Amino acid sequence: MASEVFLYVPNIIGYIRILLLLIGWWCFNCPPIFVPCYVISIILDGLDGYAARRLNQISEFGAWLDVVIDNLGRGMLWSALFEWGYFVSALEWCVFVCTHSCMGAEWKSRFGCSPWWIQRVTANGESLKQLDSNFS
Repeated sequence: MASEVFLYVPNIIGYIRILLLLIGWWCFNCPPIFVPCYVISIILDGLDGYAARRLNQISEFGAWLDVVIDNLGRGMLWSALFEWGYFVSALEWCVFVCTHSCMGAEWKSRFGCSPWWIQRVTANGESLKQLDSNFS
């Protein structure tokens, strides 16, 4: 992998999301800080995928980083809110490791026999591409 992939705009957005999650984790008991950090991280989650497609900066590293950050954010929330949240987080990490070690970067495109709503969620941004083309 070429080192420039680490400086792709979507990956930089991912690094910002990590920073926001860390700040949110440290300030979990202070809602005026936690809530904006977490909400902005969620918004940036949608923006990084859009930027990757729009700027043609799609990479295996970026796909991996996005899911890792998603799991970190949800794991942080699960474990902070519920005593058994660590179990849910561990389960998500197991699914992540299994799907990425078996399917690699194509994990989102192999849900053809899944329920319709899973296929829709994992459509890899196709609906966003259509929406974007309507505004271009």
